[in-house]
Amino acid sequence: MGPSDLRRALTGIAPFTDPAMLYGFGPGDDTGAYKLSDDLVIVQSVDFFTPVVDDPYLFGQIAAANALSDLYATGARPVSALNILAFPTALGMETASMILRGGAEKVREAGAALLGGHSVADKEPKYGLAVTGVVDPARMVTIKGAKPGDAVILTSKIGTGIITSMKRNDSFVSVEDYTEMTDAMAKLNNVAGAVMSRFPVTSCTDVTGFGLLGHAMNIAEASDVNISISCKEVPRYRGALENALQHTKGGGERNHSWIENSLNRSTDVEEASVMLFCDPQTSGGLLITVPEKTASALLNALKGDGETDSAIIGHVSRGPTGISLLP
Repeated sequence: MGPSDLRRALTGIAPFTDPAMLYGFGPGDDTGAYKLSDDLVIVQSVDFFTPVVDDPYLFGQIAAANALSDLYATGARPVSALNILAFPTALGMETASMILRGGAEKVREAGAALLGGHSVADKEPKYGLAVTGVVDPARMVTIKGAKPGDAVILTSKIGTGIITSMKRNDSFVSVEDYTEMTDAMAKLNNVAGAVMSRFPVTSCTDVTGFGLLGHAMNIAEASDVNISISCKEVPRYRGALENALQHTKGGGERNHSWIENSLNRSTDVEEASVMLFCDPQTSGGLLITVPEKTASALLNALKGDGETDSAIIGHVSRGPTGISLLP
């Protein structure tokens, strides 16, 4: 669902007032955090979706990495997961087994335990995980702390929705470019999360279905700041910008509709860039804000630990609350 539809669906639900609820009750929050003791918080999230690749094992890996990413964005360590599987039995249980095996391998790689799950017969395959992690509340990161003067860092290229749409519609995508993207989608954000924990990060989210601008808007709204993004600094997959207008129909358009009233776009920014940054991502990187004086050190640490696509893409300033797009 798009962010506007989701917010309408949540209208009228009375908020819970449990004082142990630290996070997760805001419309842009991507996890829930519940305090069990002074030094222990459990962080929970859930995510599942239809296949984005043809290979069922790879699909399982990507779906699991995507779900676990929410935990890494808060600084939490994954401890357990539950499968969520909707599957047409006519496709054969071998295919279902490959999906589940791919997911299980990623959970194992994350150092967490797979505790079972739930399945239903469905006309269209869907798979994902409900995940739980733990974190010290003093070290937990949310979307609510970005401060004027912070730099904005993105740890992965964007354009996965566009490239997968091109592949699905038989547009040309080179084997090398497609493999680069699918490898990145199946990669855990554990390294980026571990590096981030060594720096005074003020906010973080992972970039997934609401696109780069949608998730940046969640930080801006929760932190009451303006986030400026420089288009030329944003890492993207080859061919994504050139095909953005044609291959962001649906989800990208819904994301754009939600943020457009809060978007201050320079006249030098082309429409294709706007739509690229609204492109829904699957298992994308982390979007981090950190004080400017430590941004270069964090970026170098990320690159040094293998997050080579990481880049400083903008900065945080005082209001108006929203996003500014610069060339």
